[in-house]
Amino acid sequence: MKFFRSILLLVFLAPGTLLAQGVKMSADFLPLEVGNRWVYEIANEDGKKIGDLDFSVQEYTIIGGRSFYVLTRFPFVAEGSGLTKLIRYDRQERQYLKMVENEEGPLFLADGARAEVLQADESGLPLKFVLHLDLMDLTFQRAVGIIEARIHGSNGLQIAKLTSLKTGDRRAAEAAAQGAPVLPQPKTPEQKAKDLTQNVAKISEENPVLDVRADPVPGGHKFVLTVINTSDKLLPFKFTSSKSYDFAVIDELTGQEIWRWSQRMFFTEVIRQEAIRPNRNWTFEVTWNHRDNDLNMVMPGKYKVLGIVATNPPIESEPAGFEIQ
Repeated sequence: MKFFRSILLLVFLAPGTLLAQGVKMSADFLPLEVGNRWVYEIANEDGKKIGDLDFSVQEYTIIGGRSFYVLTRFPFVAEGSGLTKLIRYDRQERQYLKMVENEEGPLFLADGARAEVLQADESGLPLKFVLHLDLMDLTFQRAVGIIEARIHGSNGLQIAKLTSLKTGDRRAAEAAAQGAPVLPQPKTPEQKAKDLTQNVAKISEENPVLDVRADPVPGGHKFVLTVINTSDKLLPFKFTSSKSYDFAVIDELTGQEIWRWSQRMFFTEVIRQEAIRPNRNWTFEVTWNHRDNDLNMVMPGKYKVLGIVATNPPIESEPAGFEIQ
């Protein structure tokens, strides 16, 4: 499976042979729609807030026969690379391009770039990854965009964390006025509501089905949570942070929680919605090293693990028992 994921990642984020070596990725890792707005809080290396940052998509235009989105300003570019306001996604080359001073080039250069997958779906395709560049580390999340940027500049390390994302619909009239192909007329609110009702399932006691298991591995246990959509419709989940899942270990003898995967982690506060496709599933896994929340080794004995989907309220699996010798 690791080899399979490596191959998929190589295809997914491989440097292009054209357009000055741009980074390839799918279009949903930076969703460009008129009205979309990203807001960030900036802190220094010590965690002290030093400012705020935001950018938005203002309009849709045609330049030289190519469609571009006009941004207030895209901030996550190398120093001295010029004001970046015009961005488009090239579906053939599978990369984002920018137009600066009438010259087009990759928005994210691939020279020396390295990708680190943080989360993947059941097929191995990335849901969240970090793109390590020369002076910048950008964390992308599918359907959200850049949720964190660590920038090494002349003022030292600056960390921008996404605090809110506003999404808007593309205005077809604007595109048509610029000579773009005429888009279908937008559906009425009643039509949209009807489509949603027909194609979207609701969370219930029967759906999703959560299955968690504990497998012994050298130095600990590996926990695997599978979240299954048993319906033939999309199953949406609403999250209030970048955390999608969690695991908790309970001492069977005392009933006390002794370890939680998210205990010492930081998650961006952002309202987002994800959905499992019909009759498909999500899989999450972590490895526990048998240390409690205070980093002390736990005693031999019987324990159980809960898998959790981190919605509000959270959805918990039935516990799976295991033993530490």
